[in-house]
Amino acid sequence: MNINRRGLLLASSGVLMASSLPASQAEAAKQKGISAAGWNDGLAHPIPYRPSLGSGKERGLVLGGGGTYLLSWMVGYSHALKSKGVDLALSDIVVGTSAGSLMGAVLLNGRLWRLRAEFDVLAEFPKLFAELMPQIAPNASQVRAAKMSVDARNARPETIRSIGHAAMAARNPDNMASYPKAVERFLGETAWPSPKLYTTANDCYTGERIVVSHEDNIPINVACAASSSLPGGMGPTFLKDRLCMDGGICQTSTHSDVVSGVKRALIISLTDGGPDAVKMGLRTSGMPNTLQQEVKDLRAGGTKVKLKVVGLLPGVSKVDSIVDPKWIAPLMKWGYERGISDSEEMTAFWNA
Repeated sequence: MNINRRGLLLASSGVLMASSLPASQAEAAKQKGISAAGWNDGLAHPIPYRPSLGSGKERGLVLGGGGTYLLSWMVGYSHALKSKGVDLALSDIVVGTSAGSLMGAVLLNGRLWRLRAEFDVLAEFPKLFAELMPQIAPNASQVRAAKMSVDARNARPETIRSIGHAAMAARNPDNMASYPKAVERFLGETAWPSPKLYTTANDCYTGERIVVSHEDNIPINVACAASSSLPGGMGPTFLKDRLCMDGGICQTSTHSDVVSGVKRALIISLTDGGPDAVKMGLRTSGMPNTLQQEVKDLRAGGTKVKLKVVGLLPGVSKVDSIVDPKWIAPLMKWGYERGISDSEEMTAFWNA
């Protein structure tokens, strides 16, 4: 086991003591943004996010999680829309979770468009994706962490913490430095690409929702690595003094509440939030997904919402693994086709 993970696990008594405040004090601390571990580092944000970050902004883009499968689709989709005059990089606020954090970063740093000009994106991106998520047979500790996430049937803090503890205890093939380095190669930089971008994660130890912005002085590759640190797969990854896991290991796979108040929002999600996502292989967490309620809440607040659900590739009844590189080419192609098909609708919505 990595010594840093062991050190955190051995320190459990201190954190549990800090977490055992009376309910009234704990709630007051939560509203002030104070961690259950007893410090205020500005990273923990309760759901729904307050204050509304989208207030006064025109366009919001929400990019959900979904591994290599969804990331490939989003690359194809955004390229198709760009070719038709719809530039998703014109968003005023972007929130990315897991694969969505990676997509948000390359979208806002212009890497997608530079690659399009310099290379054949369908040839270059598969190599970068394969570096991010190499296919290695999992060991027992990895299987345990992944299974705990899939088997979860509620999003209570103690459930999220138990998954986080299993993620910390998993003997992943990478060390804590190698995954952020792979993400850096994918993104092409470590500097935060734009103040418009927010990434999400979950604190493995306390179960808190983490939202990272440019103000937190965290390298973008580290923020994206934490957001996509799938239990039993990659990471976990340190964000300041917190060891964090995938942003989708909670009740939401999109964190759409972060853009609350924006005038119009495009949400790209791998699933519709329904209970069959795990059975179809499209979600790595069995927790109830609040996506549909998030959409309702945004609309109730005056936001015009377009929800784009990717779902299963036509002709496929189940996805065996959303991080399998075999999905890269077909999903990029399908995403591109969907983008072309959606171009008139998205022009009216995004460019109005």
